[in-house]
Amino acid sequence: MGAAESITGPVPGRLRAGARDLAPREVAENVDIARLLECLGFAVNTRTRRCACILHGGSNPWAFSWRDDGRWHCFHCNQGGGKIALVRAVRRCGFREAVEFLAALAGVEYLGRRISPQGIARMRARHERADAAAWDIQDRFLKLQSGYARALRMVEGLQRAIGERLGREVQSERAESLWAMLARVAPVSGSLFAVWDFLGRADAEARVRFVLRTAAARREMVFGEESLNESLAA
Repeated sequence: MGAAESITGPVPGRLRAGARDLAPREVAENVDIARLLECLGFAVNTRTRRCACILHGGSNPWAFSWRDDGRWHCFHCNQGGGKIALVRAVRRCGFREAVEFLAALAGVEYLGRRISPQGIARMRARHERADAAAWDIQDRFLKLQSGYARALRMVEGLQRAIGERLGREVQSERAESLWAMLARVAPVSGSLFAVWDFLGRADAEARVRFVLRTAAARREMVFGEESLNESLAA
C-alpha cells in the first residue's frame, strides 16, 4: 500500500470536537505517530525513528521509517503513506474504521459523511504530491547531514594526527608550524560540530528550511542567534 492508498475505501467523515467538526486529516494530526505505532504493535525507537516492519513480519530494525508529520515508509516491502493508511494496513480495515480507531486514540467522537469520487481523487492526488515532496526533502536533509558528519570525522582525524605529531616533535623546530596548523583546524572543527549538533536537534520545520535555503542562509540558521547576541553585547 503506497501513499496513493491513504485516501481510498469507505468515504471519509467528520469528527465532532467541541463547537466544530474536524476532517479525517485533522483527526490523524491529533494522534502522535509514535503513540500510534506503539498501539499498533511496533517496537518504537523515538531516537532513530526506525524499527522493524510488522506489515511484512520483518526483523530488520532499520527497515521501517517515520517522520514527525506522521508519514511512514518501509524500505523492504515498499509500503508507505500517512497515519490512516498505516491503521488500514495493520488492522486490515476500511477508511472509516481507521479514522474511528484514530478518533478513539484522540478521545473524540467520529461522525460520517459522504464525499464525491472526484473529491476523493483530488485528495489522493494532493497527498501523492505532498508525499513525494516531503520524502525528497528528507532525502536531501539526510544527505546533507551525512556530508557534515563525514567532514567532521575527517577534521577530527586531522586534529588527532597533528596532535600526535606535535607530541613527538614538541621540542623540534617544526613544533611552531604544527601549533599553527592546529590553530587553523580548530575553528573548522568547531563550526562543523555546531552544524552537526543543530541538525540533530532540528524539528521538522527547521529541517525543511535548512534544506531549501542557500549555504549562507544555513549558516545564519546555525549561528544567527549567537551572532545576534554578540551584536547586542557590542
